[in-house]
Amino acid sequence: MKKSIFTSSLLAFIMLILLSTFILAINLGETIQFTASLLWTLFLTFIAFMIFRTGKVSTYRSMFFIIYAFCFILIFVTNLIEERGSMALTAEIVAERNVPLCPVAIPTLILPAVFKQVLIFPTKLFDGPYGGFYPILFMWLLSVVVLGRGWCSWGCFYGGIDEGFSKLRRTSLFKSIKMNPKWRYLSFAVLVTIVFWAFLEMEPVYCEWLCPLKLVTEYSEINSLVTYLQAIIFISLGMGLLIILPLLLKKRTHCGLFCPLGAFQSIVGLINPYRVKIDKTKCTECGKCKRECPLFVITDESMREKSIPITCSRCGKCMDVCPSHAINYSLLGVPFSTDDRKLSKKAALIKPVFTRRIAVGVTRFVEELFDARTMYVFSGILFGAIISGGMVTNALVRIYHLITTGSLLIK
Repeated sequence: MKKSIFTSSLLAFIMLILLSTFILAINLGETIQFTASLLWTLFLTFIAFMIFRTGKVSTYRSMFFIIYAFCFILIFVTNLIEERGSMALTAEIVAERNVPLCPVAIPTLILPAVFKQVLIFPTKLFDGPYGGFYPILFMWLLSVVVLGRGWCSWGCFYGGIDEGFSKLRRTSLFKSIKMNPKWRYLSFAVLVTIVFWAFLEMEPVYCEWLCPLKLVTEYSEINSLVTYLQAIIFISLGMGLLIILPLLLKKRTHCGLFCPLGAFQSIVGLINPYRVKIDKTKCTECGKCKRECPLFVITDESMREKSIPITCSRCGKCMDVCPSHAINYSLLGVPFSTDDRKLSKKAALIKPVFTRRIAVGVTRFVEELFDARTMYVFSGILFGAIISGGMVTNALVRIYHLITTGSLLIK
């Protein structure tokens, strides 16, 4: 699972070159902006190197993912306050269709768009906040192809929130409680409900009534009994699913049990060619992957069948904790095996010593460079880095501004 120091360094260097293009090159203006982008670039390069060198995917991915989510919140909230004076959505903002499109709302837009040619979310097609409808839709579609359900652990703006709170405790307070596996289907029930409800109402009803993320994003201006009730629902769901339950259970309860986009990603993400699989010849059925899975994906049934359900977010936690190294990424159409040294083992049979050493070195390098884990992890870091680069850079600039002036607000 670990890569050699040479392969790890080469992959980290390639990552550095690519990130210099996507992050550093667009922040060559002010010194503070460039310094912030340089820090983020170097940090991501370090994360890439450590994942490949140690083989610990989730351990280091989680650092990047949590920082990214909380920086997004910081930059999103402060931008709203600077532009509007508050996080509240007024009737005028909605009428002007000046609301940033949230990817979580995308599934609810499909039926109205197909059958009535109407965009029910109050955003502009182009030139809206954060690019408008089409740029954000393109970003999400690209994530489906590159990451599949892995969006939820490598790219999502919000996923690091409940992941962060789930890591604040060393152990769960409810180890003896067994959750009914049927709860895993709650997010699919939420998805089906809001898709048809939105089509009947021709409104983004999830955003209006059920979204726990309103706790950290914009919300309807509280000026009536209805909006007051909505605020209570948002705060209750947000506190429960994003903070309290992750703290108590050490699980990502919002992402694993409630988020409709996560359920949607599980389905449409099947077009992504990568999967997580269990090597039946190595699995000892110790159950550690089930206990440690942060999204409730692995169950007794899936362990018996030695299979990983489609709801897997490719976070890598099961790979990190498996004592027999029986779990790994796989590529559709390629025979799966956790033995990643087949070619180099054959090369080791070559008799001339000098030739054997060269053959083993070359084949081992090729195996490390082009195995499924390398390609998926590299894609995940690069995708997450590209969409987080501007957000994290600007958040770091604001933190510097807070330290030097006492305020996060710049304008």
